[in-house]
Amino acid sequence: MTDAALERLVVREAEGEDAGRLALVSDATFLETFAGLISGDALVTHCQRQHAPAYLGELLEGGARAWLAELDGAPIGYALLTAPELDAAREGDVELKKIYLLSRFHGSGIAARLLDAALAGAAGHARLLLGVKDDNHRAIGFYTKQGFRQIGTRRFNVGGTLYDDVVLARDLDRT
Repeated sequence: MTDAALERLVVREAEGEDAGRLALVSDATFLETFAGLISGDALVTHCQRQHAPAYLGELLEGGARAWLAELDGAPIGYALLTAPELDAAREGDVELKKIYLLSRFHGSGIAARLLDAALAGAAGHARLLLGVKDDNHRAIGFYTKQGFRQIGTRRFNVGGTLYDDVVLARDLDRT
């Protein structure tokens, strides 16, 4: 990605009316990452349930926070913080539920910008937690470089099929 293109990049906090934009990124990134690795029917079912604009809008209206990366107004990635649903969660934790970026922008620094926005949004919490598919080595490597460490595992349901995730955590400065 060129410096000129990066100058046209905007990372902003998403609002309820951005749910459709978040859904586009969710579906595109999930399919490009997992098509051929997870059953097609399971992928479609997962996207219809977990990436639907109505579902994402409800999350935002219910207190979740998201940051949307847009290039020339087109959504290309986002990060989503929610109350933790992971068994490893403790009092004061927050969960990075999703951080998605279209693959053509991997290595551009945009994922780090989204993570920085989420970290700023997580201020005042003790730890930032996330789950990532155990064989998604690129994502695990990114998070490890960003100061996350593995604290557990979990099973993740995609369309009725269970997959293994690693649970990662990063301590946060509570000041």
